[in-house]
Amino acid sequence: MNGSYAIPVKGDLTNSRERIHTIFKGEEPDRVGYWDADFFADTIQRWRQEGLPTAVDCKGGVHNPLLNVAGLTHFGMDIYITQPDCTPKYDVIEYETSDDWTIIKDEYGTTTKWPTKKSVTPRYLEPVVKSPQDFLDKVEPLLDPADMRRVCSPHYPFKQELEETVKRMQKEFFVAVAMPGPFAYSMLLCGGLASTLRFMVKHQNFMTHMFSSIATFLARIGEGYLECGVDGLWVFDDQGWNKGPFYSPKVYAKLLKPAHTIICDSFKRKSLPRILHSDGNVEPFIPDFIDSGFNGLQPLQIKAGMDLARLKEKYGKELTLMGGIDTDILGSGDFEAIRNEVRSKIAIGGRGGGYIVTCDGPVPPTISLQSYECFVRTIMDSGSYRQSQHKS
Repeated sequence: MNGSYAIPVKGDLTNSRERIHTIFKGEEPDRVGYWDADFFADTIQRWRQEGLPTAVDCKGGVHNPLLNVAGLTHFGMDIYITQPDCTPKYDVIEYETSDDWTIIKDEYGTTTKWPTKKSVTPRYLEPVVKSPQDFLDKVEPLLDPADMRRVCSPHYPFKQELEETVKRMQKEFFVAVAMPGPFAYSMLLCGGLASTLRFMVKHQNFMTHMFSSIATFLARIGEGYLECGVDGLWVFDDQGWNKGPFYSPKVYAKLLKPAHTIICDSFKRKSLPRILHSDGNVEPFIPDFIDSGFNGLQPLQIKAGMDLARLKEKYGKELTLMGGIDTDILGSGDFEAIRNEVRSKIAIGGRGGGYIVTCDGPVPPTISLQSYECFVRTIMDSGSYRQSQHKS
């Protein structure tokens, strides 16, 4: 395979939308699902030199490195993500810029320093929330779902256009609305992980209020997209790192679980998929994730100890598992090892349905285009439920 890689055949029994819905029902479609659109911008730059078609790109460069529609179609992915503007809508102010970085006050009101050529986390310089009162005065009044600039407002001028976009995308993809969760949102306001954790220690009652306020706002936005016909919800809310969760299951149950329940509720009532993205080893939280309303978990990081076989055995009847493909193996350049990795994970996760193939983290620039093409081709060749090994 090379840069002239042909778009893979998605399967002749089911379209992508039907495929993903079937998987979340705990049934077997024509093949396992596939989504892997979270890329480092550096990866796209490398692949350009290796023959990637110019139409394939990230939606928003370094700051939004999800593949565009041309990329989803090129690789044969099953899920299209639509992202509402959930920010407080502060005016963006660019203070300084150079060839290497940009300092801006962002839509959340926080001043950040962004490297211009690398896909890395920004450095927080001046958070908008330095005290509980800052949130109450500077942010909470702006979390207005009735703002006419938001889709959930009855005065939103482009709602019909969004409905038409969703319907158009559903001809080729399962369409999910994706948004930050309350913990991720708080980090953007408070200046990162460490600052947010300090708030949770010092101001626990306030954080309960802040998480609930943010969740109520996000839930209303989600309901607006639900009215426009989306197929499911995807919440990006990292809860852990390689060594385990950021805090105890008791803290999660008290502070975050009620907020996650608020966000999931309207989609759960309609029996639509509710996916949680969380990096790190979050296995201790999984029973509470399920209880809060999530029925999908992604990306199952190998390096953090998220073992697909164990998770399938314990939670396969309650959760659709997404991920578990080791990016280190894809980055090795060993095609046989890549094929073995994909086949083994499909054999484990795909049994009885309930599995969507994705990498266990963003696709890094250590993976060549040829290696990634090998990965995709193996999914298409080995993921069919017509093959007897997936029935065992």
